Amino acid sequence: MFDIKKIPLFITAAALALSMASCGSGSSSSEMPRSTVKPPVEPDESVVDATGGEQQPAVNNIGEHLQTAYEIFSGDRYTYKCSLEAKDIEKPIQIERYKNGSKVYQSQQTAQGKRGFLADGSKVYEFDYLTYSYTDEGIYLPDVIESVVNGNLPQTSTHIKAKDGEVAEEYTYMGDTYITVYDFYFDSKNGSLKRYTSTYEVEGNDDYVETRTVSELSSSVGETAVFSPSFTTTLTDFSAFSSADRQTYCMDQCEKFGIDEQKLVSNGMAIDSFKKISYNDFIGLIYRYAGDNGGKAK
Repeated sequence: MFDIKKIPLFITAAALALSMASCGSGSSSSEMPRSTVKPPVEPDESVVDATGGEQQPAVNNIGEHLQTAYEIFSGDRYTYKCSLEAKDIEKPIQIERYKNGSKVYQSQQTAQGKRGFLADGSKVYEFDYLTYSYTDEGIYLPDVIESVVNGNLPQTSTHIKAKDGEVAEEYTYMGDTYITVYDFYFDSKNGSLKRYTSTYEVEGNDDYVETRTVSELSSSVGETAVFSPSFTTTLTDFSAFSSADRQTYCMDQCEKFGIDEQKLVSNGMAIDSFKKISYNDFIGLIYRYAGDNGGKAK
């Protein structure tokens, strides 16, 4: 059965995940988001008309307000800050995302810890300050806005709830096992993005809704220091482990956070699984139970 808690969030789409929540899908308060949702597939560039004639350009589904926001993301520089709230997240998750040329940095701060990624043009680093580890074999996670626009998702109007002074645009992603509805709300005067919701609809489950409130979206970068992978000098390099060392490290971390063999089994894992576990799966496991100890090691 599909488990809404397993949607990788980084912040989030993959997004994102991103999940990394990327600024940007469902998670419990004890599980770190990675990406918002599996990114929509790239649309066909053209379609064949009904008479079997020559291919015609595909219809652009993206509205003017979201397109304006996307133009910032497709530029050379931007700063994007938002907070993520959901019914099972006790304290809003703070998400920051920056771009400078070919480099993209994203972080998200929760009660459990800080986690993120840095794509520097040659490698993608993922880092985590709860386990003090990183990998240089990470995955770049597009933001939700990038995924919606690049996927050319169709516009819908199933449950837009615009407030006074807002205009809204809604887009729907039809997944294999679930539906995701994105409702974007813009300032009716200047067109700036104020917030958006992601609603995950799974048959047999209550809808899971996330709300991201935007505090800044601009075509400038104020934090250039984040584009340096200096954290690699202070964190443990997960990708450098041999299989035996990886197993030892993972077992030590599990012991710190009270993850016993029974919990491993409930996640379809065994101790031997740590020999080949990916960084994403390892971090996901830790955050799934970190909240049990208040986000701290035992």
